[in-house]
Amino acid sequence: MEKIKIGGILCHQNLGMLCIQGLSGSRTDSAASLLFEFGAQRVNIQFIVQLIDQHGKGQLTLAVAREDMCFAFDLVSRLQKQIGINSVKLKMNIASIGIYGPDFRVRPGIAGNFLKCLAGENIPVFAVSTSVSTCSALIPESEASKARSAMEAYFLLP
Repeated sequence: MEKIKIGGILCHQNLGMLCIQGLSGSRTDSAASLLFEFGAQRVNIQFIVQLIDQHGKGQLTLAVAREDMCFAFDLVSRLQKQIGINSVKLKMNIASIGIYGPDFRVRPGIAGNFLKCLAGENIPVFAVSTSVSTCSALIPESEASKARSAMEAYFLLP
């Protein structure tokens, strides 16, 4: 198999993950209010995935720096009733691993190969996010070094 050319690898450790479930999907301001409050409190969100489930409820998965996690969890808990959150789950010792490159938006198969690389090393993936130029995943922090080495072997780096 010919290696797929990418621009590089991004790896961030010392993260925590918040899984926020049950936001009112019909209230478009729920997620906006929560994310706005994170910014107002100077908490940087390094990873976001949002969706509306089959019941019309919003789900948010966020990653923030480990040192901000207790504050972030308390903030979400304080706002829980106000913005209609059903549950909040916290997972510590998370890393994000990602690849970036030229023209991902017009190159089919990038995300599939990215996940195949992680799966080939039996690395659990908690969440995936993509954009026109990146593919990122939240993984156990203990697997970050192995994931990075796998990416370096799997993809063609500059």
